[in-house]
Amino acid sequence: MASCIRFLQCAGFRFDSPSWDGPEKWIALRNQDLWQTFQAILSLCQSEKIEFLFVCGNLFEQEYVRKETVERVASSLAKLEGTRIFITPGSSDPLIMTSAYRLAVWPSNVHIFSSRVSSVKVPSHNVTISGAGWTTYHQGVPFLNGFHTTNDEMLQVMVLHAEVDSEQNTEGYTPILPEQIASSGLTYLALGDQKSWTGEQKAGKTFWADCGSPEARSFRESGSHGVIIGQIENESVHIEFKELGQRHYVEKTMIFQSDIEELSAKILTETSLEERQRDLFRIKLTGPYKNVESALLPIQKRLMNEFRYLDVVPFDNDTISRNLTICHNDGYPTLTKVFFDKFQESPIIAENDESCKRWELAKKIGMSALGQGRIEHDN
Repeated sequence: MASCIRFLQCAGFRFDSPSWDGPEKWIALRNQDLWQTFQAILSLCQSEKIEFLFVCGNLFEQEYVRKETVERVASSLAKLEGTRIFITPGSSDPLIMTSAYRLAVWPSNVHIFSSRVSSVKVPSHNVTISGAGWTTYHQGVPFLNGFHTTNDEMLQVMVLHAEVDSEQNTEGYTPILPEQIASSGLTYLALGDQKSWTGEQKAGKTFWADCGSPEARSFRESGSHGVIIGQIENESVHIEFKELGQRHYVEKTMIFQSDIEELSAKILTETSLEERQRDLFRIKLTGPYKNVESALLPIQKRLMNEFRYLDVVPFDNDTISRNLTICHNDGYPTLTKVFFDKFQESPIIAENDESCKRWELAKKIGMSALGQGRIEHDN
């Protein structure tokens, strides 16, 4: 009996979501890009002779999804002859009473997982496909808690919308722990929670990977976006990432001194015509505040016809510096200015680089709390 399957893994389409960085007029264009990527995935299933398509969560955006969108997806999947599709509802499209998945009649080649882990045996391929879907917006119990496959010598694959983390609690839901993956008995765990793909990972004897989303939605989602194409044979797993994203969000930090023409020419030199007409760019200027502030609009005007989308903004530190010049009417410095000045002493008293990083993070959080706007930062 065959013990080999070919699969394609994708997640995070969020059809009908209006959440795209860029002007409002770009929303329709980016949604069109998303459909093109979806069609490219279906074409790959046919050309690559994909036997199993795993959709690991967030196929739709529950709050905005339209019935015609769901029906279009369902009818498109019905055309994949020879491909079985397994879908797990995720955090943005949970299987609730008003779920998007209830807006269409799904074809016979589609299986949608519900709450708790369930399994589908496919004897023709000697594989068992397991999975569990979100049935609420807050999933408090890890899907792999106490899970272990049956020892029946079949390939064991699971499809989930979940995060892998060594910590017990994460905002929104509880992640899967590496030790839970290692003890699961799975051959391969297909995940779809992250924005970008994780690369091939392994916990114990179980291989796992998160495919990321097929299209970037913001400047915080840099890097490649696409799908995973893989093959599982006799408990060995071979996967490759295939980039499919139609456009990139590109951020470039540039140092500005005084010459607008020189910097504009440098920006053009470092970008190709194809990139400028396809991708969305954000140029973050750093340097003396007065120089940066006076250059933003001139550089934007100078380059606006060279880029399909360009946003020229001050670097975060420059934005903070602008607020530090503010004083009360009586001439005394603002609380923000006093707070910032105190933290300027932190590198002096910090014992090492790690301590410096903690001081810097504390400074950013404090500045945000004092009303300077939300500051995005990494973990």
